[in-house]
Amino acid sequence: MRASLLGLGLALFTGGFFMANANDDFATLVGKLKRDDAVRVLQFMPPAANADGGAPYRVFVHSAKIAPLLKNVYAADDVAALASATATARRIAVIKHPHGSFIQAASFESADKGEATHYDAVWVRDTLWGYLALRAENQPSARDVLLTMLDYLASPAQVKRMHAAVAAPQTVTAVADEMTAVHIRFDASSPTFADVLEGGKPQLWHHKQNDALGLLLDNALTAFADGTLTLEDFTPKRLRGLALLVAYFDATEFYTMEDSGAWEEKARRNTSSIALVTSALENLAGALRAAPFAAAWQAVAEREKLTPRFTPENLEKLVAGGYATINRQLELGGESPDYPETDPRYRAADAALLNLIYPAKLSRLTLAQKRRVLQIVATLAGDYGIRRYVNDDYQSGNFWFQNIPTDTDARSYAERKRSFIPGTEAQWFFDSWFATAALIVYAETKEPADWATATRFANRAFGQLTGTVGDREVVAADGQKAPTFALPESYNHVVADGRVFVAPSPIIPLNWAKASLTLMLKELAKNN
Repeated sequence: MRASLLGLGLALFTGGFFMANANDDFATLVGKLKRDDAVRVLQFMPPAANADGGAPYRVFVHSAKIAPLLKNVYAADDVAALASATATARRIAVIKHPHGSFIQAASFESADKGEATHYDAVWVRDTLWGYLALRAENQPSARDVLLTMLDYLASPAQVKRMHAAVAAPQTVTAVADEMTAVHIRFDASSPTFADVLEGGKPQLWHHKQNDALGLLLDNALTAFADGTLTLEDFTPKRLRGLALLVAYFDATEFYTMEDSGAWEEKARRNTSSIALVTSALENLAGALRAAPFAAAWQAVAEREKLTPRFTPENLEKLVAGGYATINRQLELGGESPDYPETDPRYRAADAALLNLIYPAKLSRLTLAQKRRVLQIVATLAGDYGIRRYVNDDYQSGNFWFQNIPTDTDARSYAERKRSFIPGTEAQWFFDSWFATAALIVYAETKEPADWATATRFANRAFGQLTGTVGDREVVAADGQKAPTFALPESYNHVVADGRVFVAPSPIIPLNWAKASLTLMLKELAKNN
């Protein structure tokens, strides 16, 4: 991989900062990365400035296969060629069981790696991104995946959690134990959608993630509107789950509620989560204006004694509350800026803000606000990908040699913070997400500068595909062989001997990354 200096001094390595230097596997990895310096990463430099007169830019391309297909400006044939070349890399595996159709977070070549990291589990958020990609490509399995998510929401354990929260919202909003919230992650092999187990017990997890739940409601309603789902698909049981979910948002006052958001961390008032719920509730207000759906919804609401929560006036109150928080927090600076800057919950720039442009469909979000989101998130772009936020210690330098679980427990967080090397945040696959958002803005403005921005981030996204030169193998940041021409969750830093190397995360291929690239390609094609 390409080695580069990031201005990190040798002082980082004094006092036994990390012990992996003594590890034979680490030494072997560093040796491989040194030998591969400037071999696998091809530097792509456009031969001319962008069509709108913008400055040239660099793209670090890991696959020699994709490099010749990158362009300064894309025509329809160019997009088609990229779609064809990446079809296999973007293919999402749908696992079918008698109790449903599932998309695991990652599709590892090794089952052991899935079990060790728990990325073989099903996350609601990741699955829904997979659903969106499958639907965009007219895959029949898309419908099955979405119905399975609705069945999960309507499962007895989830219904029990929602009823408890509606009766006593403080059991979710005012306690640190996030196991009381609606769960967003489970074991696909379980017919009852059981939690991932650890030591024979449900693993403690930061389940309080309203972004994932809002996305589920939004996708279900959009699927009904576009004919993917019929009224018959909304069985009383599934409608019960959705109605209770809306009541859950109402009772907990989602627009002020702190949740763990997309990164499953310390609860804060996340603009990105509030945006996805607001989008879903706007969608619901529209759906309830259609007589057949409204009648079925009303019947369930009456049976569950939830009718007052679904009046047009109450739904508008919820939507307005969502927009009020979104507007205020964007004005203040971004994701969770409505805290003192010394508060660990404070955050301005966060990649999750892209949710406001996509997949949310916020009818009242202004063009200026969309540009503000892109401006904020662009500050997180590195050479290889986009950071989740500044000082993100998950998968930071030498993470995979620190013996830190990928879990969300307090010990894991403390270990990550202790071993964090400043400036080595993981750089994620979000360039494709950013490009999609920029293309949505371009569709509204038709300004060349917006097209140029989208093109730049699209090229960066294609550059993240792993690749080899000759017969050299791809080595991940844990020292193990990684798949060729695959999409990793992120690119990680390996720090040794005063140098900083970059290698793909061993979480590869990630299905969210596959889905995001597919959706970007569809948006590119649509705008040609």
